Amino acid sequence: MTPAIKVCIPKSDAKVFRHFGKAPEFAFFLIENGKVASTEIIPNPGREKGQVPHLIIEHQATHIVAAAIGPQAVTIFHEKGIEVYPDALGMLDTILERFLKGELKPAAKKSQMPCAGDNVCGVKTQ
Repeated sequence: MTPAIKVCIPKSDAKVFRHFGKAPEFAFFLIENGKVASTEIIPNPGREKGQVPHLIIEHQATHIVAAAIGPQAVTIFHEKGIEVYPDALGMLDTILERFLKGELKPAAKKSQMPCAGDNVCGVKTQ
């Protein structure tokens, strides 16, 4: 018997929404023994700083499956022990099925992410 997990997917209608934080709503799937035991749909609480991460944490998600999600959000979720699976775009049921089959790859942990952009390896550049 495998432990239960709770998967959060940003959605619009029956599709994974393209941008995590701007999704109209979030689907939370309780997975027990590899099958969906229950589903809960929660509207996006808004774009104020911290609202979406707070919602995800409050609803005890253990995994997030999303199309596009920013590195800051990924870091926040990793710090809370929530696994993030980006680059998942398509129909909600298909993406959830692919996740359950282990076909999606998790986001790299911060320590594994390549150094790039204005913030190179944690050091602000001038």
